[in-house]
Amino acid sequence: MIFEVVTTTIFGGIALKAYKLKSGAGNDSKKINKIFALSGLNVKDGSQTLTAQQLKKKNIEGGVEYRYRTPLGRSFEDYLSKKEAIQAGLNTRSVKFQMKDIKDYLKDLKFDKNLISNLKEIQIKKLTNNKEVEMFYDGVLKIRVYNEPMSPKIKWEKEFLKPNSWSVLIGLNREDKIYHDFDKRKSIIIAGVPGSGKSVVIKLIITSLILQNPDHVSFSLIDLKEGAAFTRYKNLKQVINFGKNEEEAIEILKDVQEKMNIDYKRIVDAGYEDVTEANRKQRHFLIIDEAADLADTPKAMELITDIVRKGRGSGYYVIYSTQYPSMQAVSSQIKRNIPSRLSYVLDSSTASVTVLDTKGAEDLPDIAGRGIYKDTKTKIIQTPFMSNGVIEELIKPFNVKKEALPNETPEQKARTNSFIVKETRLS
Repeated sequence: MIFEVVTTTIFGGIALKAYKLKSGAGNDSKKINKIFALSGLNVKDGSQTLTAQQLKKKNIEGGVEYRYRTPLGRSFEDYLSKKEAIQAGLNTRSVKFQMKDIKDYLKDLKFDKNLISNLKEIQIKKLTNNKEVEMFYDGVLKIRVYNEPMSPKIKWEKEFLKPNSWSVLIGLNREDKIYHDFDKRKSIIIAGVPGSGKSVVIKLIITSLILQNPDHVSFSLIDLKEGAAFTRYKNLKQVINFGKNEEEAIEILKDVQEKMNIDYKRIVDAGYEDVTEANRKQRHFLIIDEAADLADTPKAMELITDIVRKGRGSGYYVIYSTQYPSMQAVSSQIKRNIPSRLSYVLDSSTASVTVLDTKGAEDLPDIAGRGIYKDTKTKIIQTPFMSNGVIEELIKPFNVKKEALPNETPEQKARTNSFIVKETRLS
């Protein structure tokens, strides 16, 4: 009888806690207000203390969103810089239960004389799943507290493709799939420390573009890590230029600029504003990995800046990638012409500001593929993982013996496409 009362009380408590969390009735708002005060976010105005005023709290999928009006004298950057403190505070030691936990408890619990200690062990195990915080600002400060972390690994699937479009999936967040549409957003800057997911997303983009538009896409690939990242694409019919060092990079940039100028003139002379209005199907992608290695070469940076500027209208898009996003590597001219950014974890807030114009990338969790995508709004995403084995299987049909290709010239093909599939001296 006593045993029944004890177990009923324990699981009744668990169920009540789970209900409160599910309904958003937890005490996180009190904790957040306390963390604001303890971390110096409140503002003194004479004898008054101005605090963030909570406007609304609502349940969202997997958590709760809190909305605040911030006091005068505090910016979003001030709150964002305390994100880790807020997240840590919310995880000191709130016991997180969900309805599904009850099933786990019943599965793992041994109803013997060690019941209490067994219950504590299971509880400690559950505490390893920390709450995760995301922060946004759109006139009001939004703090989203999720009961569980975002999935650390998402497998790439063919269903993510959008055939015949230039829209490529680069990640998923808790609500949606996030696509970068190159015809709308054009070029993109990608940054991240080694192992953060930068190379994975570039290979995902190349593979997706080939599968979605095999007959209308072409690439110039520059990998200043001696070609290691792009080597499996080298013999594809869509790859017309392949460079591994500074000298080859400059030759490729000149080649792309020349062809871009020819196409740009044709589009403008025909009375069209850009490649989409001209209904031209062909697109060319200049992809530069480790672009920081070209930062000390003025000629290379001059060529890249011109391609980024004119390529928007002529269908020549640039993916500019770097591990070291310094002011020199990501110049103001390149940033001005490439508003879309994707950053994985970086080693400093300065690097984050250089890429995203805001802090945050330095606080991303150490999870490969976890990044911040910025277009019109900033979104935290998890990039799907596409293994090299999957890539090789998908691109195998497009491998060609380049020396056996027809010896065509750009002039012969110029009436339909500016780029042709042919062996170049850099391939």
